[in-house]
Amino acid sequence: MVRIEVDTVISAPIQTCFDLARSLSAHVATTTETGEKVVSTHTSDLLVFGDEVTFEAKHLGFRRQLTGRIVEFDEPTFFADMMVKGSFQTLRHEHRFVTLPSGDTKMTDVLVFLSPFGFIGRLFDRIYLSGYMERFIRQKGVALKALAEKQVNL
Repeated sequence: MVRIEVDTVISAPIQTCFDLARSLSAHVATTTETGEKVVSTHTSDLLVFGDEVTFEAKHLGFRRQLTGRIVEFDEPTFFADMMVKGSFQTLRHEHRFVTLPSGDTKMTDVLVFLSPFGFIGRLFDRIYLSGYMERFIRQKGVALKALAEKQVNL
């Protein structure tokens, strides 16, 4: 399994960061490079425990769909989603939020995944996919930071 952890410090209140991280519209806005879109959901814009959503995006040259479910939820400090259908053998994404002494929020993304296809999949994860996924999570964090700080400064 591959484990990626990315911290992003955001000059915005914890609730703002938490809400943007679970917002479908913010997810789409922060993933323009992969053209992510919501293709099915039965929820409002803000995901809560038990919600499932299917995203479609272009990754590694192919349009792919991934359905995730919110499996843990502790507002405003933590939520986790897990893939229930998609290209990975397993994928879990934890979102953690802590208010720093400065008043800023530290958002930590922890992504744990495993590709299918046994040894070949694990080799692909190590050689290529881990770097690709870390860049994706970092870019998404930077974009979410910009959204949050813009909201605070309006």
